[in-house]
Amino acid sequence: MDQDPYRATKPLPARPADSWVIEIPASITRPIKYMWLLLAVLSAISAVAALVLLLGNQPYGTFLAAGLGITTCIYVPLAFGIYKRIPLVAVGTLVISVIGLLGALLRIAQGDVSVPALVVSGVMTFVSIRGTIAIYAFHRLVADARRRPPGPRLSDDPAFKQEA
Repeated sequence: MDQDPYRATKPLPARPADSWVIEIPASITRPIKYMWLLLAVLSAISAVAALVLLLGNQPYGTFLAAGLGITTCIYVPLAFGIYKRIPLVAVGTLVISVIGLLGALLRIAQGDVSVPALVVSGVMTFVSIRGTIAIYAFHRLVADARRRPPGPRLSDDPAFKQEA
């Protein structure tokens, strides 16, 4: 009776909406990864510099170490927020990096040339722009995929099952 050609096949069981995986292209994930890694590296550098200033006997070392400690305390949560792909954190990081770049350019205009500060600020701004755009592209891709979930795969159809 199961071989009756006029009987309809049983429908496939419904799949939950979250059972499928969205393929995120590397052109979106790579800038996000670079952004949070850069923030993690900058926070590690500022933490090490703060420790060196605290251990050294310099007249204003404690004051500068406190500033670097605050910078570390800002960069670590930003890096974690970028890792979790939070758009508000990405925009905040972009604003901070643009302010840093403007500050470095202002110092150059005043005659205090600091090429390393300008290079770090420029790289941070460039990476932040790309990372922020990528985070918004990621959320757009996920929202689009949730609006239009994939249909059942053709290979799951009972007509294509191989008899063993």
